[in-house]
Amino acid sequence: MSDRRRFLRRVPIAAVLDERDLIDSGHWFCATQGSQKSIAYCKAHDIQLVRAQNESSNTSGGFLAPVQFEASVFALRELRGAFRATAAYQPMSRDALFVPRRTSGLTAYFTNEASAISESMAGWDALQLVARKLATLTKVSSELDEDAAFFLGLYLAVEAAYAFALVEDNCGFMGDGSSTYDKIRGVIPQLLDGTHNAGKISAAAGHNTFAAIDSSDLCSLIGAVPAVALPGAKWICSQYAYAITLCRLAATSGGIVVMPNEAGRLVPHFMGFPVVVCQSLPQVNTSLSGNVMLLFGDMKLAATLGERRGITLARSEHGQSFAEDNVLYKITQRIDISVHDLGDNTTAGPVVGLIGG
Repeated sequence: MSDRRRFLRRVPIAAVLDERDLIDSGHWFCATQGSQKSIAYCKAHDIQLVRAQNESSNTSGGFLAPVQFEASVFALRELRGAFRATAAYQPMSRDALFVPRRTSGLTAYFTNEASAISESMAGWDALQLVARKLATLTKVSSELDEDAAFFLGLYLAVEAAYAFALVEDNCGFMGDGSSTYDKIRGVIPQLLDGTHNAGKISAAAGHNTFAAIDSSDLCSLIGAVPAVALPGAKWICSQYAYAITLCRLAATSGGIVVMPNEAGRLVPHFMGFPVVVCQSLPQVNTSLSGNVMLLFGDMKLAATLGERRGITLARSEHGQSFAEDNVLYKITQRIDISVHDLGDNTTAGPVVGLIGG
């Protein structure tokens, strides 16, 4: 077996992507570095080598990732990134985008013959998304850059995917509005801020660890979300919560049911609803009294991830690495995250949280 095929078998995205897409991504990466063989390969297979426009120059900036490379990173973000996989996705055509949002609907009235019809109006507001740059920078030796560019390209795809997904998850679920999260406020801090109390579902007294949660606590979550959220509802929890709570309870009633999702991937289901594992959520065996332990509902109705620019890769042999004979690689994207519908103190939103008793 060749080194290339051996490497492909060990790359996590090989499990969800066609090998041809992986090879195409590797050649695209090499072509951006000037490899004539890979440039010829890209031309032969209609893979575009397009530079991203810099806002001050049309000829500078990094290379926009093609569909194959973007799919590689996106697939891993979907596997690792619970927020991107569950929230609504909104392409952004400009740096700041206002998306109309329905807040209330029309009202229907019984009306007598020849009588005036009562007027009603739907309520609307606007969800604002502002593109924020997310970037990762790394350097490699010039020898590795020259001798193993194909493998380096796939390696960077994997690493960038995990790095971006981690930030998206932390911001979307745990963002507290501080500079650490670029002022993004996530699901859990909003549920605990005192203005979304209807979405805080308390577990029974003393049920403040994952080992103590029972089926009644979880059924209370299902009963709290509005009916509109049930068709797309999911359990969102850490791996620890999945094992200690969901698997423990399922073990007495036939176990976890595994079913394929829309993409054909096998996904665990509990009480008939898919389970999404997110390691940004609590994963401790100590008391979580007063804190959100896990989530249930339809994130697509509660939060939006806007994307202004997809994955862009830039390479440089200059700057601080020149004397060290290293090569710098920069991978960026421009996104925004908005958690906008979690209800209020009287009406629960489409996502609710279980609070330790």
